Amino acid sequence: MNQRATLTLCSTLLFCAIADAQQTCLKDGRVLVGKVTEQPGEMIEVMTRDGAVRVAKSEVESTKPEAELQKELARMEQSAPATPFSHLELAKQARCWGLERELWLHLDAATAVPRDAANGGLRGRVDDFLARLEPELLARKYRSAPTAARVEQLLAQLHRDSRAGRTAAVQELLVREPNADQDLRVEARRNQESWRRLCALTALSRRGTRGNDTFTWRTAILDPSEAVRSEAIQIARSSQDPTAAVKYLAPGLMASSPELRVRTAEAFANLGDPAAIKLLVMAGPNANKALADADPGFRAHVAFVEQQAYIRDFDVEVAQAAFIADPKIGVLQSGMVLDVTVHAVIEEAVRIVKSYRGALKRLAGSDPGPKPGDWATWLAGLPDSSRTAPTTGAPAPKPKDKGERQR
Repeated sequence: MNQRATLTLCSTLLFCAIADAQQTCLKDGRVLVGKVTEQPGEMIEVMTRDGAVRVAKSEVESTKPEAELQKELARMEQSAPATPFSHLELAKQARCWGLERELWLHLDAATAVPRDAANGGLRGRVDDFLARLEPELLARKYRSAPTAARVEQLLAQLHRDSRAGRTAAVQELLVREPNADQDLRVEARRNQESWRRLCALTALSRRGTRGNDTFTWRTAILDPSEAVRSEAIQIARSSQDPTAAVKYLAPGLMASSPELRVRTAEAFANLGDPAAIKLLVMAGPNANKALADADPGFRAHVAFVEQQAYIRDFDVEVAQAAFIADPKIGVLQSGMVLDVTVHAVIEEAVRIVKSYRGALKRLAGSDPGPKPGDWATWLAGLPDSSRTAPTTGAPAPKPKDKGERQR
């Protein structure tokens, strides 16, 4: 569509001291979008997203106010089919006309296109458009800032209730940000907000840099947010190698932290790879080992003491020709003091065994029983298909993130 042809030519130009945002079409073909202020000497100033532009009134060919542009875009939407492609085209037109609210609303629908082979072409067009939205997301001073500052500011545009279009735009810009892997890892691990850590993690997984896959796997057991851990598993399950993830995370089954052992078992269950079955069976009987040294426990002491007074010496004083013996009393103390640290080893071991058992039930479709010592026999009795075929069942539902903050 010819952009200038969509503009209604106005024979009269009306300017006020400060006008609402509008589209100003110049005779040289340029189109300026922004608030217009009248300047001395027959000049106007248009405050665009890239800064102020001053032009002579005589250079203006036509203008269209924001309200009229909104009505025109609404008419275009009514005549277009409700498809992601149509929403993408409407988003492009909204951006051209400076209608930011409408831009993000249409992008919410356009970004619903899945990332698969069947929709690869349209998804690529959506991503290319998202990558051009830096002016809408970054203040001008940050567009040439160092990478770390750009990454931080892009993530700062996301809030708990950010919609799909804005989130996708930030993510796409992070995916294409040069040399940003290390800064994204820092944000994915240390940012205080779980939704920003999640965006950084997803961008890392899409960049394809070596080492980003193992970072994602570690996040699946290290991040304090259950929602982020769940999403890390979904990334590994859908776009990476689940078997490699199982092998990489296997040491977590014998970590000194009981929490890490439980999270590792949960990660294996959600990955759905049968390679984890044997590892869980082998780790089960050792669920109570190497926990006391890691658990600081609770320290207390108790004393059992007997005290007995005795005369240990005399001080002799002379008073009016008389000798007086002043005894010195000492105290003999005997008994014992016990200083102990109590560890909840048994309770933690029960919790670990329970998580291992639950993971085995989901992976093999069979209950190994409550005693880890019997799991090897249970494993030997499983059909070969249960030990080699990936689990086809859907992973556990994603938890709702309650906005927990990283400690």
